[in-house]
Amino acid sequence: MDLATHKIVENGPYLITVSGSSRGGNIAQFGFTPPAPPEDAGLLALDKFMTRKFIPKLREEFIQAGYDVKPDAEAATQDSPLLVVVSGTIYPIDVDYSWDREVRKVYCGGSGGDVALGAMIALGIEGTSDPKVAANIIRRAIEISCSWDVYTKQPIIVKTQYGKSR
Repeated sequence: MDLATHKIVENGPYLITVSGSSRGGNIAQFGFTPPAPPEDAGLLALDKFMTRKFIPKLREEFIQAGYDVKPDAEAATQDSPLLVVVSGTIYPIDVDYSWDREVRKVYCGGSGGDVALGAMIALGIEGTSDPKVAANIIRRAIEISCSWDVYTKQPIIVKTQYGKSR
């Protein structure tokens, strides 16, 4: 099916991508007014902000929309892994609302993500600091993933967000 809404959108100063359930993506991308990130904050301040402000606000929106799932005695959970980019820093937010940054700063998501990740590494994403070269590698990696994963398809949308060098 050709989606009318993309899996990556700009929401204020954020880029938000979604995989998994469309409902969580609908809320995060279009039904959510995220809090403003701290200005000129260092990485530690940004990490604290995402942990203490952004993610709790996102979960609050999910609860209000009836999307958050939390049976008694279980941890909070939802079914839409997200990649959230703010100030040039990527936060992979998992279904339990946790995030862990990858030291190589290379991320993937969705059913074709592992194929795309392998292709990005093979194409040299780790060796480039040029955003245009990186975007071309990402685009090519997703094309490769499209040929190997039935749920990964065109159009390929690549967005770049610039931030402080961290």
